[in-house]
Amino acid sequence: MKGIPGPALATRSDYERLHKMALDGELRPREVEKLRRYWQALLDEPEYRVVESGDDDEEDRRVQYKRVEDDRALIYRLGFTVDEVENKIKELP
Repeated sequence: MKGIPGPALATRSDYERLHKMALDGELRPREVEKLRRYWQALLDEPEYRVVESGDDDEEDRRVQYKRVEDDRALIYRLGFTVDEVENKIKELP
């Protein structure tokens, strides 16, 4: 296999395989950066989300939601923990 195919990362073993390839020098630098973005995407969730709402009759109001961990998030469905993913990102060349 050369590079990272389109929908390449669907399982934990896909992430692990490409990670090993990156560590072994089998991926080009731009592919390593792409893999880094895939890893980072597992972590990228805002801590807070602010939503503005209001009808024509009401004044606009803002509601702030605090993020809570979701057992159904991709990171957990793949079987990773936050620490594991952060370590994988640090390991990349």
